[in-house]
Amino acid sequence: MQDNDERIGTPPLRLLVGALLALSIAAVTTITLLDPFSAPSVPTLTPEETPPLGEPLATIYFNPGASELANDSRGAIQKIWEATQLEPDSIVLISGFHDPSGDPARNAELARERALSAKAALLMAGVPEHRIVLRRPEEVPGADMQEARRVDLRVQPRLHP
Repeated sequence: MQDNDERIGTPPLRLLVGALLALSIAAVTTITLLDPFSAPSVPTLTPEETPPLGEPLATIYFNPGASELANDSRGAIQKIWEATQLEPDSIVLISGFHDPSGDPARNAELARERALSAKAALLMAGVPEHRIVLRRPEEVPGADMQEARRVDLRVQPRLHP
């Protein structure tokens, strides 16, 4: 009959097994914490529940029919990033706009794509995703087509329901 030391191994082997087990647990914990799909559980409001407060801090204009950010939008993205650093409990509210001409569904989709382009740039600049809120695209009445091809960016307090 074997005693426990012989079945489990010598004390140095037990220490090695214990250390490997501890490292495995630490690795799994680290991977779980770094998993981009397990975002922090921060309460967020739906676009309908997050009203824009005040004037936009930055506005990005787009070419007709395009959703790609122009090179001159870097300053707006930088400005928003800096504001989020100064206001760590704030959110970035992105509002996309479109004009009333043509197919309303396609216009709304283009405004959404523009807002998503701004969101992607903010993410690349280092703004955490849980701090970015997209509002439903809005139609701009009237004839000013440039104002209809824009995305407004606000840094504002997170409003809780």
